[in-house]
Amino acid sequence: MDNETTIIGRCPVCGRNVVKTCKGYRCENNTGEDGKCGLFINGVIGNRKMSDDEIAELLEKRSILLDGFATKEWKAFPTVLVMGDDGVISMESIVARCPRCGGEIRVGTKAFNCSNYRQEGNPCDFVIWRNIGGHLMTLDDVREICADGVTSREIEMYGENGAIYRRKLGLSPDKTKVIKV
Repeated sequence: MDNETTIIGRCPVCGRNVVKTCKGYRCENNTGEDGKCGLFINGVIGNRKMSDDEIAELLEKRSILLDGFATKEWKAFPTVLVMGDDGVISMESIVARCPRCGGEIRVGTKAFNCSNYRQEGNPCDFVIWRNIGGHLMTLDDVREICADGVTSREIEMYGENGAIYRRKLGLSPDKTKVIKV
């Protein structure tokens, strides 16, 4: 029998290969009693089975927006997995600062919303929908809009008739919504 391994990506701690195991993903340098690297990523995070492609993207980009996580009560939620330099993975719902009021932009199931939407006296209704014109918004898209007011690249979207068009997305002049520019 062959001892084949499936290489998923590079270890952020020591630079060696990360391989798939029966329980998740482990650095090649984290095997046996002499393991010099402590990187291990469980195959199930937040009651959600992780795919090889998702782990590969997490190793490469150090953060990934995913849906389908669940609490202990099985309430579904989306989150951003973030991998630190030490290989520790954390869940973060805050993705940017609100360009309108300075609050926290959090990832939700259908949109990225300002955390000050319930603030008494001056609620903030800023929102970036997760699907705009058939384009699923990425973390980079949302962060660019919130920080710079516009995406750095044109985004492919679809019209009502199915025609493909490309536009940048940016803030409206009053910073209340995202518009095509």
